[in-house]
Amino acid sequence: MEMRPEEVKYHIKNGKLTICVVGLGWMGLPTACLFAEAGANVIGVDVNEYIIEQINKGKSHIHEPDLKALVEKHVKERKLIAIDDIEEAGSKSDVFVIIVPTGIDYRKRPDYSSVEKVSKDVGKSMNKGSLVIFESTTAPGITESIVKKTLERVSGFKAGIDFGLAYSPIRATAGTVLVNIQNYPRVIAGINKRSLKLGGAVLSTIVKERMVNVRNFKTAEATKLFENIYRDVNIALANELAMFCESVGIDFMEAREAANTQPYSHLHMPSVGVGGHCIPVNPYFLIDEAEAVRAKVRLVEYARKVNDGMPAHTVKVIQKALREKRKTLMRTRITVLGISFKPNVKEAKYSPVIEVIKKLQRKGSRVTVYDPYFTAKEIEELGFQGADTLKEAIEKIDCILIAVAHERFKKLRLSYLSRYSKHPLVIVDSSHFFDLKEKKDQKVIYREIGNGIFN
Repeated sequence: MEMRPEEVKYHIKNGKLTICVVGLGWMGLPTACLFAEAGANVIGVDVNEYIIEQINKGKSHIHEPDLKALVEKHVKERKLIAIDDIEEAGSKSDVFVIIVPTGIDYRKRPDYSSVEKVSKDVGKSMNKGSLVIFESTTAPGITESIVKKTLERVSGFKAGIDFGLAYSPIRATAGTVLVNIQNYPRVIAGINKRSLKLGGAVLSTIVKERMVNVRNFKTAEATKLFENIYRDVNIALANELAMFCESVGIDFMEAREAANTQPYSHLHMPSVGVGGHCIPVNPYFLIDEAEAVRAKVRLVEYARKVNDGMPAHTVKVIQKALREKRKTLMRTRITVLGISFKPNVKEAKYSPVIEVIKKLQRKGSRVTVYDPYFTAKEIEELGFQGADTLKEAIEKIDCILIAVAHERFKKLRLSYLSRYSKHPLVIVDSSHFFDLKEKKDQKVIYREIGNGIFN
């Protein structure tokens, strides 16, 4: 806290400052590696023993482009170590970066238990003069009401006087985390001007873009929620328009492409639902806070209902298509292509495809899953029947759901999919890869999310 911002940058680049990154998940480990790359000595802390073990072997437990090489490099150079003892880490650290998960419970209420626990642990271990940068996504007010108050109560120090406190939400998505952290402008707020400047100085060693200073924690917290809610609402609009198109005989993709030639129209893609660590979760933080202060966020609530309802709608599309084959979902063999929450990543957490599969199974369908990013064993560990090859997955089946638009699926042809399957094969598509000529293949009963031409 006594250093000037220029000194902070200098000491990080020369390895004279130690940064403790608490939480080595999808955002935490890349952040730790980028600080090590910038020159800092980094101590990563996590409660998961497997994660600690993997990192200290120079391995990444996260399938993120270029991350494996960074972990291997900095563990080998002893710039990055991982431990499960935050008190040990804290005694050696100058800066704490907290990136622990925040989620929702079964009632879709925010769960900040990990934030509170880590704040207690950091409070016990930090030294006077430390800087704490909190980066987890929360509702407006949580940095102040949980993080700041807990740190002060446990440590006996005063925020802004005895230690610095800043809040800066990460803007990144799975598959491009390293690129996003470095190249997106970074929003930041501080408990006071000094915390703001020092927090910005620390982060500027890994962020190439500008720092966006906002007036207080609540504004910074709201910024992250607003970004993700913007996307959630626009995806919900695309999904609702797509369902309308199915009902009236319009190809949504054709209408979308034409509409988006207007400079102010940016219609998103329809899908089987919205997945990932942020978009299906973060809106509920705002909904809960709005309820607490008796404010209305009806559009946010409705968008969640629309997107949460897409797995059920997908099942209805499959059910309707099977009727043409005079079959029901009961005992029908269905292959689902893709289980990731988004294209081209190996991550199934909060994937809407999982809800689709569960709904099909509850209706008696025999479901096999093939995803080129997962082995059959890994899919089985998620609780589903898996296949290691596409051919194995599509042999002698009645229906295929193309659930995730992986680049590796772009080479697929309807003729190939139908070659090994029962005729006529039902294909329900959310990828929108195939051209019109293929879609009219008489050997295939084809349905597409958002396409009413084939209904």
